[in-house]
Amino acid sequence: MAYLDNSGDIILDAVLTDEGRRRLALGNGSFNIAKFALADDEIDYSLYDKTPSSGSAYSDLRILQLPIFEAFTNNLSSVKSKLITYADTTLLYLPVIKLNTKNNNATTTDADGPVGGYYVSVDSSTTQRIDRLDGQATATGYRFAQPGAATNEMSIIVDQGIDNSAVNLAYLANGNNQQSMLLERAYMVELDNRLLSIMPTAPDPHTNLVTAARPSFIDDDNIASYFFGFNEGSNYFARQPGGLNGVAEPAFRYVDTQNAGRQMVNSMIGPTNTTGLQGSRLVLGLQSQLSVQQSDDLFTTLGGSTSITINGEASTFKFINTSLRITGFNTGYRIEIPLKLLKYSA
Repeated sequence: MAYLDNSGDIILDAVLTDEGRRRLALGNGSFNIAKFALADDEIDYSLYDKTPSSGSAYSDLRILQLPIFEAFTNNLSSVKSKLITYADTTLLYLPVIKLNTKNNNATTTDADGPVGGYYVSVDSSTTQRIDRLDGQATATGYRFAQPGAATNEMSIIVDQGIDNSAVNLAYLANGNNQQSMLLERAYMVELDNRLLSIMPTAPDPHTNLVTAARPSFIDDDNIASYFFGFNEGSNYFARQPGGLNGVAEPAFRYVDTQNAGRQMVNSMIGPTNTTGLQGSRLVLGLQSQLSVQQSDDLFTTLGGSTSITINGEASTFKFINTSLRITGFNTGYRIEIPLKLLKYSA
């Protein structure tokens, strides 16, 4: 990756991704750019000067003179901050997506751990080691992704909505058209398919079975993309069983006006628990792949070995650093959750 000098003429630098080159190489006329996205990953808007000494025409000069990224094809590091257009120019607040860290979903505070994320146990022996040292079923800052893990141990929960104290507590779904269009009804979830897959934390309401989610697409970098929408993946949305603190919550529904002021259980939206417009809640379960459960090859290739102290006792684990990316389809808001996969060795 490098920067382009844009101090003179505006430069358009474009490259095809690996998938784009593959399709172009087919030579059958099927290559057609149907969609594209714009992003501003390299722009620092805090450089905007409201009172420039040279006049208001120079307020954005420092922003315009910022160096811009050259085009690169790695989908894991490019176009992370996509631009989005809202037709309604009267919007005062925009929604966010926040990782729920309340109760048993608190992230690790270990200085050497995945900051703002989780350690993830990939097999039962690792989980047993962590539980024995921690002395409780759900250790703070850990998710357990081995087969058979309890739903409250493997779940990752994100809350969406307008997290601002200037609005009274309510639900986006109950608002006017302006508010309702800010409700996130679908999400794209991306993670390394060699390491992890997605599981529901509650049975399918139609079949009463717990079945692993099927990726919509797996790219040439082994990144699996999952699509979850209200209709297609309703058992991944709260309020549903598998909610925080063991509270049974019915499948997502639009809350009636009599309950419009009732807060979703332990939501991250609403700074004072009496404010904010709550949107949807996505609840995901992590499941480790056989490639990390039964073999150390990927730990050797992609990771290493580390010592972690739990309640004063050190243990050695093999590890791989990775992340889980969640993007809202409607708003384009994106969060990345750092994960550190662990496999107990000594």
